[in-house]
Amino acid sequence: MTPFEYLRRFRPDRATLTGEAFELGALAVEPGSTVGVVLMGLGGPSRPEEAVPFLYSRLMDPAEVELRVPQFARHRTARLLARRRGRRLAQAFELIGGASPLRRHAEEQARALQRVLSEGYDRSAGVDFRVYVAMRHGEPSMEAARAQMAEDAVTKVVLLPLQPHFSAATTGSSLAYWSALEDEPAADHWPTTLVRDYAGHPKLVHALSERIDEGLQRFPREVRDRVQILFAAHGAQRRHLTALDDPYCCQVQATVEAVLEARAEPERSVGVAFETPLGAGRPVGPTVDDALDDLASDGSSAVLVVPVSFISDRVETAFDLDVTARGRAAGRGVSHFEVTSGLNCHALLIDALAESVAGHVRPASDGPRAPVPPAPSRSTCAVCGRAVPAREWPDVAPHLTPRQRTAA
Repeated sequence: MTPFEYLRRFRPDRATLTGEAFELGALAVEPGSTVGVVLMGLGGPSRPEEAVPFLYSRLMDPAEVELRVPQFARHRTARLLARRRGRRLAQAFELIGGASPLRRHAEEQARALQRVLSEGYDRSAGVDFRVYVAMRHGEPSMEAARAQMAEDAVTKVVLLPLQPHFSAATTGSSLAYWSALEDEPAADHWPTTLVRDYAGHPKLVHALSERIDEGLQRFPREVRDRVQILFAAHGAQRRHLTALDDPYCCQVQATVEAVLEARAEPERSVGVAFETPLGAGRPVGPTVDDALDDLASDGSSAVLVVPVSFISDRVETAFDLDVTARGRAAGRGVSHFEVTSGLNCHALLIDALAESVAGHVRPASDGPRAPVPPAPSRSTCAVCGRAVPAREWPDVAPHLTPRQRTAA
């Protein structure tokens, strides 16, 4: 489906954009079932020549990007903006080695996840797990993933976003497109459940903490204790916060609070900021640029940026943060600046993803289990003022128990 065709068919549906239209509990699977685990992401260009088509596709997506033009003019406006911004994106590729690592990391994550699921879970459930990468923009596309799933005779599906935090602009956009593909004539349909988010998973939290430890080691010993930590999240639209009661900013803060609690460093200054979203919409919270300006104004000279909602390295981390933000910080007097590596194939992340899948699949002989009651909120979101979610993990007690595995 072309971006133009999708735009013509798009009808904003709150239930889809918030994930409420999807089953969130555990799917019953019979022995011999083939469960397709779909790693859903926004995607990105792999080479400079893919920059303009990638930007055009994003700019044509009304679920993600706000363009203040009539719908009939969106195609022309998106083409113009994509060409203009594509030049800058192509230059970014030159500075990060000529290619984005996003697709490579996603495919490595898929292989690692399938290995953990196959070695640790499928024998206890009598099912075969197959993991697919399905990008909203770029390759591997959702269409390609669905075609391969049909060829592999998948019988049940678990949708697993490559974003730990739910946002209508990221996971919601992917769900809307997935639903549009299901409405196509002769489309395959599978019983499906959605892992809506895993923002509070303890293994995600500890993986982020380990990346912070690694990042702090890059600073000279004499400045390490005064390094300020800035958690940087994907850009999101404020309109989703008001129109869809989007939980994104609250979930990001919940992850940050869990990381800080695990690290127990009350004396270290910490901030949370969001990248500027594509399009004309207002950002959901303080931008990375604004946060760096504030840190510099307060006299901070050492900053460690932690990409909290990007679980793999990509242009946004390798260029926007490690090049552009670094230059801005240096210009404001920040003499020591580092960006942590993405989680990529960190073993704890892969285990968190596997456990998320296990919580959404149950043997058919088991009955449904009651959701785990949420823990009481302990703080208020600094962006929207709502209570920050604090829940036990997983939301549904897992039916599949992994076999004991030894570390590689």
